[in-house]
Amino acid sequence: MQNLVLILERIAPEALHTVKLRYHILRIVCHHEPVGRRQVANKIGCSERKARTEIEDLREKGFLTVASSGIYLTDYGRELLEEGDQVIPYLENLSILVERLKHEFSLEEAVVVPGDSYRDPYAKKDLGRFAARYLKESLFDGCRVAVTGGSTLAEVAEAISGKVAARGVIILPSRGGVGGELDEQANVVAARIAKEIGADYRMLYVPDNLEGELLETICQEPTINEMVQLIKSCHILVHGIGCAQEMATRRGMSSASHRMLKERGAVGEAIRYYFNAKGEIVHCHPGIGLEFSDLEHLDKVIAVAGGSNKAEAIAAVLRNRKRGVLITDEAAARKILSLEG
Repeated sequence: MQNLVLILERIAPEALHTVKLRYHILRIVCHHEPVGRRQVANKIGCSERKARTEIEDLREKGFLTVASSGIYLTDYGRELLEEGDQVIPYLENLSILVERLKHEFSLEEAVVVPGDSYRDPYAKKDLGRFAARYLKESLFDGCRVAVTGGSTLAEVAEAISGKVAARGVIILPSRGGVGGELDEQANVVAARIAKEIGADYRMLYVPDNLEGELLETICQEPTINEMVQLIKSCHILVHGIGCAQEMATRRGMSSASHRMLKERGAVGEAIRYYFNAKGEIVHCHPGIGLEFSDLEHLDKVIAVAGGSNKAEAIAAVLRNRKRGVLITDEAAARKILSLEG
């Protein structure tokens, strides 16, 4: 693919420009529909006349529908956008970042989405779209998938659609509830994904901030224990990665705990575990669900996280894992690789 792009750049660079432009128009319509021509023009930074010409061409080809209320993607247009997702990383030279990430962290696979999801909310939506497609392609008969919560995983749940051919798929929360928005809870993310793809789901009705004797007592309750064992038997985990102090705040940890994390150099968090810049686990927050040691027995571990602000956190988790799949954005990828130096 990269060689083909290089050839096209030499023969017809204007064609590549048109491909990129029309891909971004489809992407904007996907995120904003129904949307007007002027809004499209403002988003892509061109004249309204130029936007009108490109939109009309896409409409004639059956990718867009133009109505009085605005512009919509057709089903054909959604298919084209998904196909474009496969090509754009090569056109934007992101494949180089992919190969470097795979090499630096011994990853099985890496996906890099254009943009910076820290500054552009639609880049985060693209993260969700790419991750949703990757997850659907990874499913198989009898597959059990555990998912964490968080804003990025909520975008995965928002983006995923269409029934899957795989039978007997079960979507599970990887942990109990954490503070924050309802749509970002692991239980809700699991249920939304399952309903969209026609899978079964289970819920874990336990807060993720229990400690001590209360935690031990609840874990011994038969229905809770059965659910935890089901979660631990999952084949695939899809998880986010957070900045250590932000996750500590979200979990309602005390000021003393915040100081402890800072003293230990914690920069990143994943599934209740906190990591320093070297990738060492410096703290584990008590809770019910998957443990970090369980990840060694999974078929696939998919980390979905992006944003220039999370680069250090993502790198910390990857330094510990040294396997799995990373779906991130360009800004995070470049900063992660600069940290590896």
